[in-house]
Amino acid sequence: MDEKLLDNIIRRLLGTKNGRTTKQVQLTEAEIKQLCVASKECFLSQPNLVELEAPIKICDNNYC
Repeated sequence: MDEKLLDNIIRRLLGTKNGRTTKQVQLTEAEIKQLCVASKECFLSQPNLVELEAPIKICDNNYC
Protein backbone atom coordinates (compact mmCIF):
# COMPACT_ATOMS: atom_id res chain seq x y z
CA MET A 1 0.00 0.00 0.00
CA ASP A 2 1.23 3.47 -0.82
CA GLU A 3 2.56 5.01 2.40
CA LYS A 4 1.15 8.46 1.60
CA LEU A 5 -2.31 7.01 1.03
CA LEU A 6 -2.14 5.07 4.29
CA ASP A 7 -1.00 8.19 6.17
CA ASN A 8 -3.86 10.16 4.61
CA ILE A 9 -6.45 7.59 5.71
CA ILE A 10 -5.04 7.43 9.25
CA ARG A 11 -4.96 11.25 9.48
CA ARG A 12 -8.61 11.41 8.39
CA LEU A 13 -9.63 8.77 10.91
CA LEU A 14 -7.72 10.37 13.78
CA GLY A 15 -9.06 13.80 12.85
CA THR A 16 -12.63 12.71 13.50
CA LYS A 17 -12.24 12.78 17.27
CA ASN A 18 -13.06 16.22 18.57
CA GLY A 19 -13.35 16.16 22.33
CA ARG A 20 -16.16 13.83 23.34
CA THR A 21 -17.93 13.78 20.00
CA THR A 22 -16.87 11.97 16.88
CA LYS A 23 -17.87 12.47 13.27
CA GLN A 24 -18.06 9.93 10.50
CA VAL A 25 -15.37 9.45 7.87
CA GLN A 26 -16.29 8.29 4.40
CA LEU A 27 -13.90 5.60 3.14
CA THR A 28 -14.17 3.98 -0.23
CA GLU A 29 -14.39 0.23 -0.54
CA ALA A 30 -10.91 0.25 -2.09
CA GLU A 31 -9.49 2.17 0.89
CA ILE A 32 -11.02 -0.29 3.34
CA LYS A 33 -9.63 -3.24 1.40
CA GLN A 34 -6.19 -1.61 1.32
CA LEU A 35 -6.34 -1.04 5.09
CA CYS A 36 -7.24 -4.69 5.62
CA VAL A 37 -4.35 -5.90 3.45
CA ALA A 38 -1.88 -3.54 5.13
CA SER A 39 -3.11 -4.59 8.58
CA LYS A 40 -2.85 -8.28 7.74
CA GLU A 41 0.73 -7.82 6.47
CA CYS A 42 1.63 -5.91 9.64
CA PHE A 43 0.14 -8.56 11.96
CA LEU A 44 1.72 -11.45 10.08
CA SER A 45 5.16 -9.82 10.22
CA GLN A 46 5.10 -9.72 14.03
CA PRO A 47 5.51 -12.59 16.48
CA ASN A 48 2.38 -14.07 18.05
CA LEU A 49 3.96 -14.24 21.49
CA VAL A 50 6.38 -12.00 23.30
CA GLU A 51 8.58 -13.37 26.05
CA LEU A 52 8.58 -11.10 29.10
CA GLU A 53 10.23 -11.38 32.49
CA ALA A 54 8.35 -10.88 35.74
CA PRO A 55 7.40 -8.66 37.36
CA ILE A 56 5.42 -6.71 34.78
CA LYS A 57 2.48 -4.37 35.07
CA ILE A 58 -0.11 -4.28 32.30
CA CYS A 59 -2.69 -1.54 32.43
CA ASP A 60 -4.98 0.63 30.37
CA ASN A 61 -4.14 4.31 29.78
CA ASN A 62 -7.27 5.27 31.68
CA TYR A 63 -6.30 3.40 34.81
CA CYS A 64 -2.54 3.88 35.27
